[in-house]
Amino acid sequence: MRVVMASVVLLYATALNAQLLSTIGGSLLIDKAGDEVRDSIDHAKEAGLALLERANDLGKQRLDQIDEIVNRTGTALIGQSEAAALAILAQAKRDIDAIRTAATGDLKAVIWEAECAGKRFTLSDLSEALGGLGDILGTHQIKLSLPITVEQPWYCTSWWCDDPNIVEIKEPFDATFVDVRNLVEASISSENIAEDTPAHRIVGSYEYLSAFALKTSCFYPGNSDVWNREYLKYRERAKKWRTAANIRVEL
Repeated sequence: MRVVMASVVLLYATALNAQLLSTIGGSLLIDKAGDEVRDSIDHAKEAGLALLERANDLGKQRLDQIDEIVNRTGTALIGQSEAAALAILAQAKRDIDAIRTAATGDLKAVIWEAECAGKRFTLSDLSEALGGLGDILGTHQIKLSLPITVEQPWYCTSWWCDDPNIVEIKEPFDATFVDVRNLVEASISSENIAEDTPAHRIVGSYEYLSAFALKTSCFYPGNSDVWNREYLKYRERAKKWRTAANIRVEL
């Protein structure tokens, strides 16, 4: 049985915004495959846009490659049987995932030069590396400059409760990132967010974690993929919040 045009996954692409719009009609299998391709496009596009901000030509190249796959797939789907359409969508997902991997690799190299100054960070570099993310207290603590500060419990006083916005510097440094991540995510959890909490503070919190992940990657040359993924993950979350709230945050 042929998939009529109204049941085909509809696609569109521009140089900076390639995405799968929707699946209209079709079987559950077509819908599922379309959702998977759409997710792959979203993630690949985010990596391409992050790269575009740091290396314009490389970023544009990766985004153009995504566009080309999206357009090619949309054309190939027209009039196909379900089995053929599923095969086309599966190949599109593989191709787009490969672009995402390539863009992430490009980004890793650019970050190494731009954020890490081409060298592996040690704890002695931390004060310079943190920039506006926080202040070093002595040799073993960071007072974080959070978009939403964590308030002390009501029963605390300044002289017998620890400041919840201060974290211990741990080695290896990835343990420090985990503590920071837990603190920031707790600050924007449902227990701590009120109706009057400014949306840009939530966006800023995700931007903060994205930036902190970048700095963490500098401690792990050659093995920074996990931190680059964290950078992209929180960057995506910030973008979704910013889009939903129709705001712009400058950090």
